[in-house]
Amino acid sequence: MLARPLPAFFLALVGCSGGPVFEYDSRPIELQRAPTSPGGPALGATLAKVQVGSDTPLLLIDTGSLLSSLRRGVCPSPTPEPETYTGDIQLLGVSETSAPLRASFRGVTLFDLCPGSVGDVDTQAAGVLGGDILRNFSLAFVLPRAPADPNHPATMTIYGSLPASDSDLAANGYAVLKFNLRGTTETATASGSRRPGLPSSRVVLRVCGNPPVFDPNGPAQTCPVGEVEVQAAGTNLLLALSTGHGPLVLGASAWQRLGGQVPTPLGAGESALYSPLVADPTPAHWATVSRLALVDGGSGDPWPGACAELARDRRIEWTLANQNNGACFQPCDVSGGVALPAAAYLEIGSDLPAAIVSDTSDLISNLNEDFPSGARVDGVIGTQALAGIRMEIDNVSQPQGRFVAACESGTDRQTCWAAPTCLGLSGSDQTHTCFGLPPLGPAPVCPQ
Repeated sequence: MLARPLPAFFLALVGCSGGPVFEYDSRPIELQRAPTSPGGPALGATLAKVQVGSDTPLLLIDTGSLLSSLRRGVCPSPTPEPETYTGDIQLLGVSETSAPLRASFRGVTLFDLCPGSVGDVDTQAAGVLGGDILRNFSLAFVLPRAPADPNHPATMTIYGSLPASDSDLAANGYAVLKFNLRGTTETATASGSRRPGLPSSRVVLRVCGNPPVFDPNGPAQTCPVGEVEVQAAGTNLLLALSTGHGPLVLGASAWQRLGGQVPTPLGAGESALYSPLVADPTPAHWATVSRLALVDGGSGDPWPGACAELARDRRIEWTLANQNNGACFQPCDVSGGVALPAAAYLEIGSDLPAAIVSDTSDLISNLNEDFPSGARVDGVIGTQALAGIRMEIDNVSQPQGRFVAACESGTDRQTCWAAPTCLGLSGSDQTHTCFGLPPLGPAPVCPQ
């Protein structure tokens, strides 16, 4: 992200009426990685060391979990009732000679239970730092493509805010995607008794699955007035962002919409998916998704959907890239004679590993039971799909949170491409810089 001054002291956020106290030094916390699947590479769920007495077990860091927990006994251990207690989480860093304290969350409500295994049956965390605490911060993640590289470790840095504006971030090459946190719900014990509701903390992003490969030097695509959705390609998805998962996880119906086949019975003879959101391993069919585009909304009302927005962005980029050769904006991408804004997006590929699970599985049900009246969440985007991306999850900006991302320098476009918002021009004397192109003035509108 943009440079911030490092504080020489711990920052504190103290709750009202004797509430929790959060202290952190905004320095990188080195993370370990779980396997992506049984026998898979260590590019999966993020784990950090936590101080528990004289021990330093691993704590799962999961933006997709609604609650935080820390088992006071040994994990794994069955707990008939998910008891709550007021306790502390002390996150540790790593140095050559010590494990310095990097963040302290004191007096927080914790569940006395273990999360499910992550990646494989042998990777069991002592608990989870979930969204109910993480929602108070802006979280910067570095997730290298190579597993267990001591010179380039995976890290998480906790900040109180991301002060940079959307325009400043865009000028520095970051795609900014807005989101509203989801997840407000009551929790229930096995006996059916109700507990206080958890705050909204789950980040859900609009995604276009399997869009075709795009080349700004390729042929033009036409789009008459009113046909922006007709010209879209790919499949619209809604995915929760979870650093507690490695692979992309899709419900069977979403996979079928992408053109995939679901074997019957699902997952027979294949490795199960180990997810912290459910206690037992989930039968899964393992496949690959060619590419994903995470897309911001807001260029039109009503919003046409992630795939239609992506197609519009690509047409606008093609026009700008070929403007000197007489290219013009397509009529469906124009309002009042001016090109509509091109929304920010992050495109990642290729052949992303995916676990396909039943729509009725506990995992998919867990993602949707908290928000039954909203659009259905199709699955999870995990850390393996986001490897090689510099990202920050800004939970505290108002009125909406921000997912801010850029690709590692030197990454080819088909592997990762971050496109900041490209605003339209209202005057002939104006120029803008979009899609990595030199400053350009407005292009004409194609005749209908």
